[in-house]
Amino acid sequence: MKEKKYVLGVDGGGSKTTAILVALDGSVIADLHTEATNPQNLGYDVSASILVGLIRDICQKANCSIAEIKSVVMGIAGIGRQRDVDALLNSIETNARKQKLQLPQIRLETDARIALEAAFASGPGIALIAGTGSIAIAKNEDGKIFRLGGWGRVLGDEGSGYSIALNAIKAAIKAYEGRGDRTALLNLVIEHFECESLEELIYKIKLENADIASFAPKVLKAAMEFDHISHNILFNQANELAELVRTLVNKIHPKKKIPVALMGGLLENENIYSKMVKERVSRSLPQIVIQKPKFPTAFGAAILGLNAFNF
Repeated sequence: MKEKKYVLGVDGGGSKTTAILVALDGSVIADLHTEATNPQNLGYDVSASILVGLIRDICQKANCSIAEIKSVVMGIAGIGRQRDVDALLNSIETNARKQKLQLPQIRLETDARIALEAAFASGPGIALIAGTGSIAIAKNEDGKIFRLGGWGRVLGDEGSGYSIALNAIKAAIKAYEGRGDRTALLNLVIEHFECESLEELIYKIKLENADIASFAPKVLKAAMEFDHISHNILFNQANELAELVRTLVNKIHPKKKIPVALMGGLLENENIYSKMVKERVSRSLPQIVIQKPKFPTAFGAAILGLNAFNF
């Protein structure tokens, strides 16, 4: 009997994780969804435990053995630096040993890297990603990778849900103190974070670690209802994302029009913000053409696995 061989692709984000088991001909055998696996939020050991369990569980679902998986590629949010990759890989290996599991070779990539592969099926293009965070990543015709952004909420992530929400909260504070224009954001902030007053928001954020980025959808809603402060915030943040794309185009110097895929929770669906971003990118960059991603992000990890091992 011919030995079965599979590749496992994993998309591990800040809100959920998706695994996809693929045969060597690219056909999907099984998929599985579980909780978030960003080690910056959970810690390396917790993230590793979830990921090892995901490998075990998808094998059970597909009725195959772990030995039949010849390659595992995981695109994980929060591992943008080599030390993060090394720490998570070490935790995965330690967890597997404790469970007496013999895992296949594992390759760790950022979630942005696998999104790029998924968007263009390994071809050239630019993936502009904006969800809780933001990043832009590109591949030129020679296969060289370029990336901009992705510095995290303290140092960067312009155009992201976090940045939109933080700017909106600051605008609400200015309106409250009389330093800024009146805005619907003031009441929306108090309501969203369940505060008795705006002063209480300090404690919500510092002591209760309130999820600032979760306020971003309310800013989009306020802009739709003609709140000019909200609209200005979105416009400025859209310009930040357009600048990422513009800079990448200048680095790549494409000989022909290069495709751009808008990805991430803020950009994948039609809304006032995604329309602004699309308009800003299209108007300022005649060298690009916006297109939808060709595959789901987890499949981009599987593509890397298939390519790397020449199956």
